[in-house]
Order: sequence, then C-alpha cells, then structure tokens
Amino acid sequence: MNEVFRKYKDIHKGKRVFLIANGPSLANTNLDLIKDEYSIAMNRISLLYNKFEWRPSYYLFSSTNVRPDKPWAEKWKNSVLSAIECKKTTSFVASIFKPYIDPFDNYNVSWFSSMSENKPDLEGNIKDICFSQNILQRIDKTGTTMNLALQLSLHMGFDEIIFLGADLGWTKDLASEKDTNHFSKDYTADIPKPYKANNQMRNVHSLAIKKMHEINKSIKFYNASLKTVLDTYPIIDFEKYIVEDKIVNRKQDLETAKSFWDKPPQYDTLT
Repeated sequence: MNEVFRKYKDIHKGKRVFLIANGPSLANTNLDLIKDEYSIAMNRISLLYNKFEWRPSYYLFSSTNVRPDKPWAEKWKNSVLSAIECKKTTSFVASIFKPYIDPFDNYNVSWFSSMSENKPDLEGNIKDICFSQNILQRIDKTGTTMNLALQLSLHMGFDEIIFLGADLGWTKDLASEKDTNHFSKDYTADIPKPYKANNQMRNVHSLAIKKMHEINKSIKFYNASLKTVLDTYPIIDFEKYIVEDKIVNRKQDLETAKSFWDKPPQYDTLT
C-alpha cells in the first residue's frame, strides 16, 4: 500500500494543475507565470531553478538514472537533491531509489513503494493496466514519470490539467552531452529507440484520458507546450490561457502535430 498518498485524496478537488514535462520548449516557457498555481514537476526540473522564482507544488521521481551503474548518476542525483530540499515543494520519490538518493533520511521525502512497471511492446503499445485508478494500492510508471503525475492528479481531484514542456518528437540520443530532447543540453537521457518512445508516451496520455474520464467525465485537458507533437489534447496558447484566462486553440499547431504520427493513439483522444 502507498499510505503516503492517502491524505492527498481529493485534496485539490475542482482545481487546476500544470504538469511540467521536460521537453526542449520548457527552456523558453515563463514558469513564473504559474508560480501561484498548483504544479507537478519531475526528474531534473531543478536545472531550471536558477531562472525562475517558480517552484513546483509537487515533485515526482522514479528513474534508474541515479543508479551507480549509470555514468551520469551523480549529475542526476544532484538534480534530485536540489528538488527535494526545496521547502515549497512536497516530494514523492520511489523507495527503491532511496539508497542512492537519501539513505540517511536527511530530507523530507514521501517515499512510495507499491509501483508497477508494465513495459510497452516494440511499437510502443501499452496495456490497459498501465494506469492505476487507485494509487493507494499501486501506481504505474510504464517508462515515464509523467504517467505517475497523471495518476497523482486524478487521486488529488484536479479537474483541469494543463501540460507544459510535453513536446515529444524525440530523436535518437545515447545519453550524449548535447541532449536535444530536453530543456537543457546537460539533461542526459538515453533514448535508443525514439519511434517506440514517442508512441509509448503518446499512448500513456491516450490511456490517461480513458481512465480518468471513467472516474470523472468533467476533467479537462489542455496541451499548452510551446512546441509540441502531442496531439491527444487540444493545443492552446499558454500566455492567453494564464494571463487572459482565454482558451485560444492553436489549430495549425495541432494539424502539424497530427502529421507527425503514422497511426492514431492507442486509446482515447480529445482531438
């Protein structure tokens, strides 16, 4: 059981949340515009902390990139430590990585343990069980921390979800020191099979729509990433949304995003 999540059940019912992915467009996104909003961020997000006053409400981490067998493990660990030491942020971290991150309990972290990992097939297709509707029993990663963030959002009761930095369109990168798939060239992540990875991530979002709407049909989703090929949600103008409280659809960007793919999403789509 993931008891650490129990007190957060429906804690933000009826509110909106920004889910912060790690795509290249995030480097050009003014995160200070959401410094008073609820947000969930992940992984090496602290690489951006020197640019903004903004800090996420919640931080999620569950990546093998901190294991000692990874040559970039120390860099990843330092980013995680920078995130979990922030007093403004509630941090949830998979307990299997505790020995590498905080073995002596120096930080205030909520460790979760009941995490499943259902891998996609070679085409990036995923199973229906890859989204848990009850994270007290288990939470599923399916190769991406964004899936954890989506399940946590449902548990917390948010009914409007806005994505930033959810770009997709990854290209092959074997953990080079000039990472082009994330918001910082220093990010360092291994993407050996981009076709599979892109489809997998898109299908994670597709399944989340299906599973979340089974619980609450009124949940709204918007992709406000500045540059994106994620086409399962309406793509909207970020600044119009946050500054002027207007939903302005970027229709041409959505058409461009759709043209990136060679097949439809595996489950549901809002477009």
